[in-house]
Amino acid sequence: MYGSCGLVHSAESVFNAVPAKGSLTWTAIIEAYGYNSLWQDAIKLFDEMISRKFTPNDFTFKVVLSICDQAGLTDDACRIFELMSKRYKVKISGEHYAIIIGLLNRSGRTTAAQRFIDMNNLSS
Repeated sequence: MYGSCGLVHSAESVFNAVPAKGSLTWTAIIEAYGYNSLWQDAIKLFDEMISRKFTPNDFTFKVVLSICDQAGLTDDACRIFELMSKRYKVKISGEHYAIIIGLLNRSGRTTAAQRFIDMNNLSS
C-alpha cells in the first residue's frame, strides 16, 4: 500500500520490520520499487531475495518481468525468464511469453524474438 502511494521509504520500513519474511513480503517490496520507477533497485532486491534462499513464485515472476518490461531491461528479463523456467520450474503463462517477445521486439532484437517463438513452439 505504501509503495502505491509513492511512500517507498515507509514500505522499506515495514519490510525491514517484518521478522519472518517470505516470498509474498519480498514480492511486495519489489513491486513497490517497480511502481515508483526504481527498476534497477527492484531487480537488485529480486536478486537479493534469491541469494537469501527465498523461492519466488508465479506472482513474483510476473511482477519482476513486468518491471523489466516497463524499464526496457531486456537482458534482465531473459535471465529471469530462464531462472523461472529452468531453476524454479514455474509454469510459464502466455503473459510471461508475451513480455519476453515484446521486449525483444522493442529492443530491435527481432531475430532473437523469432528464435524464442520457435524454440518454445509458440507459432500458430
